[in-house]
Amino acid sequence: MNILIVDDEVTALRDLAREMKKVVPDAVVKMVDEAEAALTLVKDQEFDVAFLDITMPGKDGLTLAKEMKGIRPMINIVMVTAYPQYALDAVKLYVSDYILKPASPSDIRKAISNLRNPVTQDRKGLFVQCFGSFEVFYDGKPVRFGRAKAKEMFGYLVDRMGATVTNAELRAVLWEDEVSDDEKQMKYFAQIVYRLRSQLEELGIADILIQSRDAYAIVPEKILCDYYLALQRDVQALSRYEGEYMSQYEWALFRVGEVDKALGAGKNNTKN
Repeated sequence: MNILIVDDEVTALRDLAREMKKVVPDAVVKMVDEAEAALTLVKDQEFDVAFLDITMPGKDGLTLAKEMKGIRPMINIVMVTAYPQYALDAVKLYVSDYILKPASPSDIRKAISNLRNPVTQDRKGLFVQCFGSFEVFYDGKPVRFGRAKAKEMFGYLVDRMGATVTNAELRAVLWEDEVSDDEKQMKYFAQIVYRLRSQLEELGIADILIQSRDAYAIVPEKILCDYYLALQRDVQALSRYEGEYMSQYEWALFRVGEVDKALGAGKNNTKN
């Protein structure tokens, strides 16, 4: 796990790094005492988690968090503050957590165990993340689909959990109900399907996609997915659900209520 700590107070920076090493001794921890230097570092390197002090001169932690998310959308942000009143602003940023100074090992452990975007570099094979933004990993590395709509198509099929989806339904989803039978759209859709299948073939997992003449489906039993695990009442998967489901897709916004209902009993059970 790669961790970045940003705080303009050198003593606070070192104290947090020391406590961090107690919780995740194998982590690579880097310390920066200035916001612009932190941004430069994030542009050059991937970090799993950034612990940011909220009150810093020049550029505060909330602004820094927004800019980091713009560079690395999958980075987990944990705000560190001596002022609890900043917590609401932090939550609005969809940060993973916030902790109060001085941070204790238990505070750090709780924050790391509930990251919004799970750290998956040690996970082998295919892993699909539906909670938060929709992301796909293979052997811990993000899968690059080449075309955004190929990734979205895969996301929709994952959401349908093995149900057959017609060509027309997929085009309605991908083009927001603006389905056209013109040659240009049909050709582009064929390219999306080709790109998705090619990517799965490159990973050696083409058998998870079922394609008939005018319909598609995935084989859910062959996919490790946080949503599927949560439906099976996996405690860790349930703990990661914070009310966001494939958040970058407009069609998924209408699914959140159903997801809440499906997972509600399981989430309640984890609190007892």
